[in-house]
Amino acid sequence: MYGAGLDSEQMDGGGGGPSLDRILSALRRRWKLPVVAALAFGALGAGVTQMMPDRFDASSVVQIDPRKKTISNLESVVSELKADAATVESEVEILRSRSIAIKVIDLLKLREDPEFERVSHLRRLLNTLGFEFLLDENTKNQSEAAARLNTRRDPIASLIAPDQPGLREPERDEVAVAFSERLRVGRVRSTLLINIRFSAGDPVKAAKIANAIADVYIQEQLASKQRSAGHASGLLEQKLEQLKSKVADAEHKVEKYKAENNIFDTEGQILSEKQLARLMEQTVVSRNATSEARAKYEQGQKLRKRGDNGGATADVLQSHTVRLMKEQFAKATRHEAELATKYGPRHPEMQKVRAEVADAEAQLAAEIERLVTNLKNELEVAENRERQLTANLDTLKEQQVVSKDATVHLKELQREAATSKQLFEALLSRFKQTNETQDLQLADSRIIEHADVPLFPAAPNRKQTTLLALIGGLMAGLALVMILEFATSGIGRPEDVERVFDLAHLSSVPWAVAPGEAFDRMRSIRMVIAEPSGIYAEAIRGARREIDVRRTHGSARLIQIASSLPGEGSSVIASNLAHHYAVTGQRVLLIDGDLRRANLTRELAGGRPTGLLEALATGLPVEAAILRDSRTGLHFLPANGPLPSHLSSAELIASPALGTTFDNLKRQFDTIVIHSPPLLPVIDGRVLADHADQIVFVMTWRRTPKQLAKRALKSLGFNHRKVVGVVMTEVDPAIIEDSRSLGSGLGGAGRQSLTGRHAA
Repeated sequence: MYGAGLDSEQMDGGGGGPSLDRILSALRRRWKLPVVAALAFGALGAGVTQMMPDRFDASSVVQIDPRKKTISNLESVVSELKADAATVESEVEILRSRSIAIKVIDLLKLREDPEFERVSHLRRLLNTLGFEFLLDENTKNQSEAAARLNTRRDPIASLIAPDQPGLREPERDEVAVAFSERLRVGRVRSTLLINIRFSAGDPVKAAKIANAIADVYIQEQLASKQRSAGHASGLLEQKLEQLKSKVADAEHKVEKYKAENNIFDTEGQILSEKQLARLMEQTVVSRNATSEARAKYEQGQKLRKRGDNGGATADVLQSHTVRLMKEQFAKATRHEAELATKYGPRHPEMQKVRAEVADAEAQLAAEIERLVTNLKNELEVAENRERQLTANLDTLKEQQVVSKDATVHLKELQREAATSKQLFEALLSRFKQTNETQDLQLADSRIIEHADVPLFPAAPNRKQTTLLALIGGLMAGLALVMILEFATSGIGRPEDVERVFDLAHLSSVPWAVAPGEAFDRMRSIRMVIAEPSGIYAEAIRGARREIDVRRTHGSARLIQIASSLPGEGSSVIASNLAHHYAVTGQRVLLIDGDLRRANLTRELAGGRPTGLLEALATGLPVEAAILRDSRTGLHFLPANGPLPSHLSSAELIASPALGTTFDNLKRQFDTIVIHSPPLLPVIDGRVLADHADQIVFVMTWRRTPKQLAKRALKSLGFNHRKVVGVVMTEVDPAIIEDSRSLGSGLGGAGRQSLTGRHAA
């Protein structure tokens, strides 16, 4: 029952969201929509790609070569490119530059190529569609005249800024833009390779342009190096002229200063300084020689005084004669010693030997005396030379002190001259190197793969485009299915009724008329009689069964058929349900309780003036207003009657007379079916609910907003417990996959026999 166990999530409709089962169910029911959309999009994509011209891509590959390229040992002005990412990306941008594009355009005369011709968007569209004949001769002439007028330069502007080679006319810019749009330049992964790809309508032209771009790029590298070398040579030449004058001035100042100060130099050194250095060197040598001579003389005197005629004397005096005399003296001494062992002291041989020894000793002493005398002479000579050199050195030092200030300034002038000369010589050497290397430049890039003529077009990719169009159409169809399935604010499935409202789904009643048939109001309210074996009657029988099983007592009952808003088919449901009860043999009364609109009354009672309204207003016995259908045995109480000016229909329904009337009628009939006004716009239906034993809530399939239906059920207040379930009207049988939801025992044949719509 409504309200039992209904939590906030159910009241908000939280259980009716998308689920896998619901999505699959929607796809089973609406599978034709995505299929048709996919086929339509695919056909459109295939048609568009067939109209598009073929585009051929040709690619050439350039390598950045960071290796040093040396033809001569001379250093180049422009250094080689570095092998880093920034350098490669910079070269990529150079290949994309407008200057390269302009050179290729001029080289291949692409301005005369119709493919790069400036064409209006209208002409391009008409040419693509094959309707270029629509542009008559007058239009073409006007377009050509306008183009000439737009590209003609202002004569005053020509005087102010005459034509320059680097400036381009506007139409040339558009050709360059079209050229750049077809060019694709990119680095090949993380390598030093650059891929140059160009797209054109002709495969030969595409390959030719791709190769031309690579060639122009290499030539531009060489030209750039040559321009840089030439510019550097010019700058160096200017600087050399300046330094040349500066060196000459500096050298002239040095010579002038030397002449003014009587300063002479030889071999780049000042003469006085050179003499001083040489004299100091000679003085040091002389002092050393004097010291050595004095040492020898003193040693010789000491040996002479000791009378040492041995080896020490010979070593000191460094005399070969002394050494020979020493050996002779030693030989004589040995001979004397040998004879002394044989002869006595007075023996003639002994006397002879002694004479020889004495003579050898005397000669050795005389030679030593002579040598010592020579050492003394040498010492005197060395001392004299030392004194002379020392005197000369002192004199030169005095002179050097006098010319010290002049020498310091001279050295400063000489340093300036030497620096200027060194810089001049370095720049002169660099200038010669630059001139030598200007014509010996090598490019820092090389072409490793020339573009071949492509065999197959790169665009349009008709298969891929058609496949993408099919996929896009399929996705669009699926999205449309999801929108149709979930975007509606109404209820579409029986399980949603039970989930959202916590009420039983009694039946799903289909449309009341077949397609192509004129709507017949009388036929629709008596459908169970007109087509007792049809799907509509089967759905009404299913609703009756669900209502009966929820009956709380076996006595007479009053069933109220209510809805949220007008036009939801509640009057049709009430009429057909009452007719079905009647044909089963029960005593059934159908009451038109909508005293304001009285739709059933107009169809079933025609112009009869009396009815429930008059019975309540005047006290007329209600039995006098009841009509009976002789064919079905159904009794009908119309809603007609005059309404007093001081009363409203709601006040009459709320009067005690209505309760008394219903009590009397229950004693006469087994079942009373009353069609009530909609619950939300007026209060009449809510008041009638006080007298009902069971309430059947009617909703239009997928149209009645859930929130309005909840408000209507909530407006019943305590009487919502009487609501036995919900009947959905105007259901499309082709979309409901479970035939049992349209009524018990319904087969597939019945589901195919019904289409159309009805109004309440």
